[in-house]
Amino acid sequence: MKLNRKVAILTSIFVTENDRIMFSGADRYLVHLYGLLEELGYEPCVWQVGSEARVLNGMKIQGLPKGNAEYGGLPDLNIQFFEHTVGYGQAIYFALPLAFPRVRPRSIVISHGIGWDYPAHPWSTLSGPLKDEWLRRLHYAVTASDLVVSVDTNTVNWLRATWPGYEHKQVYIPNFVDKEEFFPNKNSQDRQGREPLIILYPRRLTWIRGLDDVKVVAERLTRRYNFLEFHIVGRGGTDDAEAKMHRWAEENPRCLYYWVSMENIADLYRKSDIVLIPTRGAEGTSLSCLEAMACAKPVICGHVGGLTDLVIDKYNGILINVSPETLEAAIESLIASPEMRQTLGRRALETVEAFSLERWKAKWAEALTGVWGGDGR
Repeated sequence: MKLNRKVAILTSIFVTENDRIMFSGADRYLVHLYGLLEELGYEPCVWQVGSEARVLNGMKIQGLPKGNAEYGGLPDLNIQFFEHTVGYGQAIYFALPLAFPRVRPRSIVISHGIGWDYPAHPWSTLSGPLKDEWLRRLHYAVTASDLVVSVDTNTVNWLRATWPGYEHKQVYIPNFVDKEEFFPNKNSQDRQGREPLIILYPRRLTWIRGLDDVKVVAERLTRRYNFLEFHIVGRGGTDDAEAKMHRWAEENPRCLYYWVSMENIADLYRKSDIVLIPTRGAEGTSLSCLEAMACAKPVICGHVGGLTDLVIDKYNGILINVSPETLEAAIESLIASPEMRQTLGRRALETVEAFSLERWKAKWAEALTGVWGGDGR
């Protein structure tokens, strides 16, 4: 009997109806995972909220009605996915909350990091029966799937502490960086004495990623230092969000806002001097952080989620409890010390040897073989 190599991948929104891609870390992860599945001889297809089928950049995408949202998940979308993918041999749920109330046989669930680790999250304040139901749905995702792939140890540790006994169904596969694309300038000397000194924020336009803190600090520091430039590079969820950022940049000298495609982001890292990853919550092993480190740049990161799997404070980056004050102090410490910028950048480059794209592919291939059998092909 011929092996069914069709793989259905359920996500919420990868691309909008007008072909808008956020280019977030999760989006780039999905692109690489899709490509890896094809390399291994599988036939992937992405299923998401939407009304039409399409092929975008070689990726097959199918639309499903969103339905109701409950407890951070989309149960109606989940049921539609279950019913429409009967002809598929395997399934991947791209987030834990999406794997409820049904999970297909031969399924893998991915956790891109704990998403409820900040007070403003709507589910962080649940208690009593509501909290019990929220936990029950997450527990179902963990126990009903064949494997949970976690990109960070923060999630692995939480799952083990909350529901001990399921360690055999969990694997830690941290995020990756393509070292053939992300690498330092050939002349890797620090830009001491050169102007401007560029501070890069390569993130989505959301406060949970520290955008509001960065804007406050950018206004303060560009007034104080006439050789600084802040580059905010990322997509918003809507055209209006991006329009607001354009207006803010126009009102603040030496503060620039724009976004670039995935193919051009590496050059931005190489042209920058300091990279900001000031996440307040809901973070895994950030691709942006790894990419900046691979370009030998000093990073300033929020002390949350999987960022602590990547950064050792004052050794290969700076970790802060994010606020305008802590972010401002960290940036000023690096402005004042080109030597520290070089040291942190050099050690960051050494660190990413453990997070290569090749190692990520090998770990995923091993996980797929363990769950789906065969030889990876």
